[in-house]
This record gives sequence, structure tokens and C-alpha cells, in this order.
Amino acid sequence: MTGANTTRELRLPIPREHRCFADHFPGAPLVPGALLLKWIMALLAEAKCGHVNYLKQIKFLAPVQPGDELRICVAPSAVAQTLTVAAYNGEALVLKGQVECIYD
Repeated sequence: MTGANTTRELRLPIPREHRCFADHFPGAPLVPGALLLKWIMALLAEAKCGHVNYLKQIKFLAPVQPGDELRICVAPSAVAQTLTVAAYNGEALVLKGQVECIYD
């Protein structure tokens, strides 16, 4: 991560019209956990936080819906090449865990 000892905040807007919502679930759409992780991993790479090599201890704590905007907090952990990741929708924690990254 650029400034590896720095905590960063990233924004992840959830598109209202994403095609996943037609199947997951009609009438009560939710972002599938795998898709949410894919978006977060891409966001980390885009923000030069490293390429995610391994997901550790990921926990989904609340649903994410169309139109939500997540605040992703990324911080270095005590373990080398590992980042702590937490995602919030407003003040609600929706995801937490750690990712192991490879830095270019």
C-alpha cells in the first residue's frame, strides 16, 4: 500500500441497476458476497493497496443493497503484507476481515 503504515478510506458506490439484482433476490435485492469481495479487491488494487493474494477471516455482518455507498477502511495489520479491511454503510459495519496483499 502506498504509505504502508497509513490507514485509508475508500468509497464504493453500489450501482442500482447491476444485473445481479435480477436473480439475487427479486423483490428484495442484495449484493452477493462474492461480488462484493470482487469489487473491494478491485478497489484495493485501483487505490494501489496491492494485489489481493489471499482472503482471511472475512465476515459478512449486514446486507448490502442497490444504491448503498460503502466506506471501505483499509489499515495495515501486525502481520506483514496483511491489511485489515472494514466496510461500513453509514455507521453500520457490513463486512470485516483481513486480506494478504502482494505489492508491485
